[in-house]
Amino acid sequence: MHILRSIEELRLLRAQTLTSSQTIGFVPTMGALHLGHAELLKVSAAKSDVTIASIFINPKQFNSASDLAKYPRTVEEDLETCRIFNVDYVYLPEISDIYPAGFDTFITPGSLGSLFEGASRPGHFAGMATVVVKLFNIVQPNIAFFGKKDYQQLAIIRRFVADLNFPIHIFGMETVREADGLALSSRNAQLTEGERKEAPKFFEILQTFKRSFPDTNSLNEAISDALRQFGELQHFQLDYFDLAEQDTLHPSRDTNKPLVALGAILGSQVRLIDNQELQ
Repeated sequence: MHILRSIEELRLLRAQTLTSSQTIGFVPTMGALHLGHAELLKVSAAKSDVTIASIFINPKQFNSASDLAKYPRTVEEDLETCRIFNVDYVYLPEISDIYPAGFDTFITPGSLGSLFEGASRPGHFAGMATVVVKLFNIVQPNIAFFGKKDYQQLAIIRRFVADLNFPIHIFGMETVREADGLALSSRNAQLTEGERKEAPKFFEILQTFKRSFPDTNSLNEAISDALRQFGELQHFQLDYFDLAEQDTLHPSRDTNKPLVALGAILGSQVRLIDNQELQ
């Protein structure tokens, strides 16, 4: 495994080492790697001739300086995870490499970025989309791998890849979970003891809703029941829970279309997001 620390090193690699016939798989991360990231790396190694991972804590997608400061930084452990899962190259850019002096250009998602997480975290998706576009331009992969836990993020990336004609296939992978159902996240370590014990109820509520969804005589009744269960949580407050079309993420109650249930709950220091595809 080789570590690359500059755009110049990556461009030299692409020009002198990697051939046009090789399939380049890319796994962009913000570090603090867990088993969900490991699955992305594993599948990339299986589906690609060469796997490149990036580790970059993107300051542009945090809503506060304190949230950025709290984000875990575990570079040495992350590099060992990359070695174990057969990553060929790890790109570790400096902030000045990604955002040089005078940087003033952003990718702003359209309607997909204004709802749900976008409404709760203004500017988050512009920061995410901007860094992903930059990394795509730097790495120039054939395939990029993302998890479905960040469902809205995945939808936005698929949208701008299509809109901006990136020759990249976006591979979405199912959410990896703890044994009790909690979706793996780098921020789970910041949960209090009480929050960690209650957090799996988030997934339980979504599963209960999914089971009742096709058979219920009243969709509104099923939604009300889910909202009641969210309201009974002791350590979390509901940010949002709603249904949307899987492709567009437009809020919808049309059960003839493929829908997804999306939710976010707020703890003392951490917000958790999760989802369930309904068809």
